[in-house]
Amino acid sequence: MTPSRAPLVLSVLAALVGCDDWAGYEIERPSDEARVILDATPFIQPQKLCADASGLDVPEGAELVNGQLCVWDFFSGTVPEGMAFSDVSSCEPPWTQGPPWFTAPRRVYESPSSLLNDDTWVAEATWVQSQIRASGCSCCHSSSSGSGNTSGFDFDAPGVFTDSMTNSQLIMSGGYNDLHKLFGSFPSGDNHGFAREETLWPSTDPARLKAFFESEFARRAGSQTDIDGSDAAFDALFGQVIAPRSECVSEFEGVGPDGTVYWNGDASVRQILLMEADADTPAFPPNLDRPEGTLWALYVDFEGTPIENGALRIGDVPPGSTQVVPVDGPAPVLQEGVTYSVFATEDIMVGRILNCTFTYTARR
Repeated sequence: MTPSRAPLVLSVLAALVGCDDWAGYEIERPSDEARVILDATPFIQPQKLCADASGLDVPEGAELVNGQLCVWDFFSGTVPEGMAFSDVSSCEPPWTQGPPWFTAPRRVYESPSSLLNDDTWVAEATWVQSQIRASGCSCCHSSSSGSGNTSGFDFDAPGVFTDSMTNSQLIMSGGYNDLHKLFGSFPSGDNHGFAREETLWPSTDPARLKAFFESEFARRAGSQTDIDGSDAAFDALFGQVIAPRSECVSEFEGVGPDGTVYWNGDASVRQILLMEADADTPAFPPNLDRPEGTLWALYVDFEGTPIENGALRIGDVPPGSTQVVPVDGPAPVLQEGVTYSVFATEDIMVGRILNCTFTYTARR
């Protein structure tokens, strides 16, 4: 799918010139085609896509590889500062990598129109908008991307675009709660200078981005209640990641004597990891889904068939799946009496099925 910039052109232009025209602002629900990608397409692992730079308006100094501009097609992947993510990449992969639900953006706060006459505020707001447009985050939060799925809030909303954000969303954006780091990130040197360790959104200047959102939070007299709301939102997203790992309590939960992986229930899974007992619970790619201590990891390709309960042994690589740890070589041999942890999900960061420790025995 090639993104179109046609939808909402008038509202985007209004935002750019400072027109406070909320009356004519409306975001349509995603099309049926888009809903299939959002709801029914498994997580697509990030890949680096390269395009001929001669056909793009690439800023001077941008890193090229053999005359090509290369971009990670991930929600935290970015193009060079000054470009738009949708200039280079489709939004389909990022759509599979985040929450699929749609909430039409609306005005939740009414800022004074005089703010649009404050040159300093306008300059900072315009810069923040450009930062978001450069990342895959724009696919869901910037209507100028033309992706057809702008949800929750809109960085291209008319006039004061932050009026589409709650106070809790402002403080979340500034990186107040460290749980945002569990979304994962690329090194800035491999992401056109954008970092995502300090703020929710990738930025070439995280301190400046953080200061903008903290200033907005203060301008609107944000309270501890708003901060508590942001904490609750992150807990909802990452509660399963930060929850303590349990012991595998059933003979049909964990790994059996022959290496077969079992879990309770009939769900099928697309991600299975064997780890050291004290390894961190996996979070988001690209850097947190295979934590230190991962001994073996199997991912079902997004077009592959998910794995049924009891149908796979540690080391198996069914058709349509990829062993990602170790990259080369066989799976480790399970050692008698050693305690391991095993982890499985219906999809990346969705529906955790298994996260427990077991002490391996070759006999029952």
